[in-house]
Amino acid sequence: MRKLRKLALASISLVALAGPAWAQDLPAKDADQSASLAEDGIVVTARRRDEDRQDVPLVVQAVTAQDLGKLNIREFRDVQSLVPGLTLASDTNGIGNRATLRGIAYDVNASGNNGTIEFYFNEAPISAGLLFQSMFDVSQIEVLRGPQGTLRGRASPSGSITVMSRKPDLGEAGASMTGTLNTWGDTNLQAALNVPVIRDMLAVRVAGVIDENDDNRVRSINNSLKPTRRTRGIRASVRFDPIENLTLNGSYTHTLRKVSDFLQVESGNLANPALAPSPILIRPEDRQAVLRVANRFRQDFQVFNWSGQYRFLGQKLDYVGSHNIQKYFAFAPNDLGAALPSTAPANFLGAAQVSDVNGKQTNHEVRLSSDERVAGIFDYVIGALWNKLDNPTSLDVQTPVFAGSTANPLLFNRTAVLRTGGSRERSFFANLTAHLGEDTEISGGIRRIRYRSFGGLLTNGVAVAAANEDRTLHATIFSASAKHNFTRDLMVYANFGTSWRPGSASNAIQTRGQSNITGTLAAFLFPEPEKSKSYELGFKSTWFDGRLRLNADVFHQTFDNFGYAAPNIFYLTNTGGVQGVGTITTLAVGVPAKVDGVEAEIGFKILPNWDLSGTAAYSKGTISNATIPCNKYGGVVPTPAQLLAATGGEQIATCNVSNLRAGTSAPFVATLQSEYTASLGPSLDGYVRALANIYGSSLNDPTNAFDDVKSYALINLYAGLRAPDGSWEVGVFAKNLLDTDRVLTRNATTSTSGSSVAGGVPPVSAYRVISMTAPREIGITGRFAIGSR
Repeated sequence: MRKLRKLALASISLVALAGPAWAQDLPAKDADQSASLAEDGIVVTARRRDEDRQDVPLVVQAVTAQDLGKLNIREFRDVQSLVPGLTLASDTNGIGNRATLRGIAYDVNASGNNGTIEFYFNEAPISAGLLFQSMFDVSQIEVLRGPQGTLRGRASPSGSITVMSRKPDLGEAGASMTGTLNTWGDTNLQAALNVPVIRDMLAVRVAGVIDENDDNRVRSINNSLKPTRRTRGIRASVRFDPIENLTLNGSYTHTLRKVSDFLQVESGNLANPALAPSPILIRPEDRQAVLRVANRFRQDFQVFNWSGQYRFLGQKLDYVGSHNIQKYFAFAPNDLGAALPSTAPANFLGAAQVSDVNGKQTNHEVRLSSDERVAGIFDYVIGALWNKLDNPTSLDVQTPVFAGSTANPLLFNRTAVLRTGGSRERSFFANLTAHLGEDTEISGGIRRIRYRSFGGLLTNGVAVAAANEDRTLHATIFSASAKHNFTRDLMVYANFGTSWRPGSASNAIQTRGQSNITGTLAAFLFPEPEKSKSYELGFKSTWFDGRLRLNADVFHQTFDNFGYAAPNIFYLTNTGGVQGVGTITTLAVGVPAKVDGVEAEIGFKILPNWDLSGTAAYSKGTISNATIPCNKYGGVVPTPAQLLAATGGEQIATCNVSNLRAGTSAPFVATLQSEYTASLGPSLDGYVRALANIYGSSLNDPTNAFDDVKSYALINLYAGLRAPDGSWEVGVFAKNLLDTDRVLTRNATTSTSGSSVAGGVPPVSAYRVISMTAPREIGITGRFAIGSR
């Protein structure tokens, strides 16, 4: 840790690290208002109105298009480098996405469409998959921490992330183009065109992205194929202001991503010397795989957004609607560790799980709110939300079957699995804020939710009765806050909030390999809804005539039936009357949990052309006195007899645990940023920027002896030339400058083949799956723009 501190101090001395210009791009018609609000450089819409961020009594961070361009952020998951405590990741199949905020994890396998963090695109709820797929022509990303739901959208216990695309400019035509090329040959090209069709009334904007790269850059020793990722995206947006005080917006986004890659592995005996050496030594820094066939997936999204706002008599009426079409195709090989002998039949070696998901989601939300204070005292928001999701999933599960040992291929079993179902949600919400003089305000909110979840499961056309679902749930959540300005530059606040989300419905499809689900496993199929309470105290302040900004908060949150995702659970299967052992990738259960933490932000304008800022977060989420699915087999794959003996005749084993981590991210995370600019002539500026991310040690899952992560730091540097008016810019960058290698995830056991051995256990490889920090990236980027940006 001493070395880490020296590294962080060295990075600051090289070039002070400054924060992004946390300001929202407002429509041209609101430019005068924006100038007055942005005196402190921070404008947000966290409370459904434009406010200086220092006036908002909650933790909110916003990253603009300017920030994304400055730091060459081309993927949504890289936004985590600007928001300490936020982690974003995608499963290798491209379907599952994970996020952690304030020490609590969101895993799509445990939460389905109801994560602890809610995602929005242009104000409408959306599957996280679209955001992870591509990011272009973005005006703002806003991250709110803590329970949300009484001002808009859906209830979310840990926070929300909203991505806003750029809206057309009614007053000025313009175009822009940005390109990035790195030393690996990766390319990213983004372009936009803005056309006012009828000045100050009707405008159209078209934007697109083309991205081609080597994905995770992991090569297989058993396949010469090069990993690839190809992304294409286009968005057409319209803004129409037919009369005064009425604004209509619409957009259509189509994105397509195709990926072919390999899962990185390491030799199992590196982390566990008790295991036998692997046939070929593979170290983490080798960035290699052993898959014989590539992992492939295809994502195709279409998103329709439309919205309108009408201002009248000091009020605002807002409507937001969306319709999303989501298509996934994934080919996930079974034999991740090449456990099968190379002499096995070709179809055995290429066996996979093939997934085909076709989802549709429709949202409607109406809000009425005050544009001017009622009686000079009150601000209010009232509204209603309707959400419809249909998400049928079909699977082709390919299982090689051996008789006695892998020397005796028996048959190639294919199981057709169909999961039908979806959800319907209706909710009503209201929030009232009372301004008691100029310095004090109190606020309270409520949301009433009606949620229905339904579905069924068929295996080879036969219904699995235990997986049938038709639940209608009701819940009410509350929020309350108070703030007081002791001076113009010092505000303190306190927040309380409750939240709710339905229990996971994904376990039914995870247990598809067992036609007769009974006992403990059946009891886990549909966990009870999750409930939580959150408490937060904080202050926001500015000093030295606004040159220094200092904010901090502490929080405590408790959960009943928190959705914990138990990974890679062995369970008893029954195929044709023959017992075997299978693996459930993720089994979600409801457990008690709590999280405590502190967050701080500092920003300092050292000189007019030199900014420095830093943010830090510490949060510890724990699960105590809980019963969870687990593996009690000493780190090895059990036989059916061993499994039955360890479970007392049940299909799965359980453990009673305390102090289990509720999230796998590092408890302590800090971000330091800066930019120094210098005038090099009347039409030329130079700049140097830097970004440093510091991650503390993480103990991760105590049931996995091999997944702990030591502290580390990642440093990015940027330098370049630009026009003072921002019309062009050319720069170079180095991400992960020191080429820091750190294993971030490591499976508890080496990989099994996904095969079935009658009377035995699945073949076990000598390699375990891992993931790592991205290798050093050096590149060049250029931008050109005319007219409106």
